[in-house]
Amino acid sequence: MANLDNIKDIVLTYADQYAQELSARAPRRTGRLADSYRGVAKFEQNKFTIEVYGEDYGIYQDSGVHGAFHRITPDNKSLNPPGQFKLKRVNGTNRFKPIGGDLPLQQRFVIMANGLKPQPFMQDAIDVVNTSFIADLEDAGVKDVEQNFETLTKIEVS
Repeated sequence: MANLDNIKDIVLTYADQYAQELSARAPRRTGRLADSYRGVAKFEQNKFTIEVYGEDYGIYQDSGVHGAFHRITPDNKSLNPPGQFKLKRVNGTNRFKPIGGDLPLQQRFVIMANGLKPQPFMQDAIDVVNTSFIADLEDAGVKDVEQNFETLTKIEVS
């Protein structure tokens, strides 16, 4: 396989840029969500992959969640459609398992009942980065082709 150093450099750079843009656009209250985004570039099975990790509740902030008793209005700027809150029982009891991680119990019940209105930020962040990523990736690909192929027009006739 050809040496794809230029493309690899662009993919590594943009993995961080996706994470930075998500951090900049994430709803802020404590900063925990915004501070959680990390970009990772991988090269596996001859393919590049960019993965961005962050607090799992970022998806729910972006897309919203339908409550058990009220549906929310979807936002077409969200990356995904709204989630659906589902009640989970504690095994063998009539009690429900609390959701919401570190949120106070009262807030968890409000979300469970009424849902969570979407605060779209993910698709805008991705779109902003994609614009320059695609152009830079094309430039890097041209450089890699120029560096790894002697000629692209050689024709042999026998």
